[in-house]
Amino acid sequence: MSGGPADFTSPLNPATVSALRLAGWHPGRHLDVSSDIQSLEAQGYTPSAAATEFLASFQGLKIGPAREDGPNFLNGEPFFVDAVGVGARHQGESSAIASAMGGSWFPIGWWLSYSHVFMRPDGALAAYANGLIWSIGSTPGEGLDLMVSADRPLICVQAPPGMKPWPRGGSPAHRA
Repeated sequence: MSGGPADFTSPLNPATVSALRLAGWHPGRHLDVSSDIQSLEAQGYTPSAAATEFLASFQGLKIGPAREDGPNFLNGEPFFVDAVGVGARHQGESSAIASAMGGSWFPIGWWLSYSHVFMRPDGALAAYANGLIWSIGSTPGEGLDLMVSADRPLICVQAPPGMKPWPRGGSPAHRA
């Protein structure tokens, strides 16, 4: 993701690209997200080029789902790109993901079961809901394809003590 604006849509699943277009995305979409980034920095988050570029391309969009019947989960909710909405009051979730998966995690949006989606500087995506931590993808494109097109199993990388990981299935070898 060096050089000009990142192309997060290549090589996405065609159904994901269609859902992006239906949500209002178009090639070259680039919003000024500097005030959002500054607000989140003031709350203690550390932005990355990957997160900033992703938000500039997709901020404010409510995307999909293009496919609801995922291989091991029901994907019945859209992905809503709202970094500030997720960032407020959810720094503990970012820290929990960092403990489970390493790195620093920046808020990106909302998804399944009102989970909060975060991005690591290398572009990996993870989500947190009710103590469960899910690996969404090792790249922004993989993450979009999973959240919009449910193209592979959802991987639970951590569950709180006494709670069974959800969903079952999927291989931990696919963790971001």
